[in-house]
Amino acid sequence: FIESKLITAEIIAKKESIDKALIFLNGLKANSPEENLSLIQSKTSFLTRANRHQEAFQLMQNEASNFAHSPEFKFDYALLADKLHKYDLMEKLLREAIKIKPDYAVAYNALGYSYADRNINLEDAKKYIEVALSIAPNNHYILDSMGWLYYRLGKLDSALSFIQKAYDIQSDPEIAAHLGEILWVQGKKKEAEDIWQLSLQSFPDNEILKETLKRLH
Repeated sequence: FIESKLITAEIIAKKESIDKALIFLNGLKANSPEENLSLIQSKTSFLTRANRHQEAFQLMQNEASNFAHSPEFKFDYALLADKLHKYDLMEKLLREAIKIKPDYAVAYNALGYSYADRNINLEDAKKYIEVALSIAPNNHYILDSMGWLYYRLGKLDSALSFIQKAYDIQSDPEIAAHLGEILWVQGKKKEAEDIWQLSLQSFPDNEILKETLKRLH
């Protein structure tokens, strides 16, 4: 039942507006904890797309006590905390998610990537990302994280190898931003520009892509 309603919300968002999609979602009633989680994830996804991160975070905060044993909820909540630079909370939530689900590759990856992106605790970052890779060796986000870690460590060839592999699997805008930056630093500026411009055609509003271009140009 809920899945068809979430598809309807997507159609409303595309044809009308995110606000109308949210009004539609707010009128739905979940019949199980699983449906409730799907509903919350859909709402936070719309809010995040509209750059209304604080509202999305508040929604997760209000629901946290209902999902104390859900690693998926904790993971989504942690990503929102990260966007708002609430790093202590993000780390706490990811560690809790891993404790509940020890093979939760994306949680290990998120923790490692956050360290790498902030250029801190790089040895710990490597350990977490290595665990994530051992669980999901072909996950493009995890490959990108390992590449970004090597970039932070100044190992550009290894960085390029991992991120190129990630990009070949999925030309995600964040991966494109990272790949372009490594090529740019290596002096391959034309290749970098080509990758960025191609990604911008599909994702003109991506924050990480725009920030990378602004910083390097």
